[in-house]
Amino acid sequence: MSSEHSPARSRKAAAAVVDPTYTVDSFCAAEAMSRAQLYRAWREGWGPDYYLNGVERRITTAARMRWQREREAAARAKAATDLERA
Repeated sequence: MSSEHSPARSRKAAAAVVDPTYTVDSFCAAEAMSRAQLYRAWREGWGPDYYLNGVERRITTAARMRWQREREAAARAKAATDLERA
């Protein structure tokens, strides 16, 4: 059997397409924010979507990207409001 068609090789290929998820700590590190700020965001309703894996919160890459777009839109709206007030 050639190494190209070996079972180990196909498992590695399948694992490569999996969308990685973030733990609370890895998300905070990636976004340069504190855990307290992330939990405050969830409490106030502007945190990223997550799912529970047992008792651990996991944030998908798609949820992170969506959350970033929402934060950018909120920042633009605030800047526009601030300009109108000036």
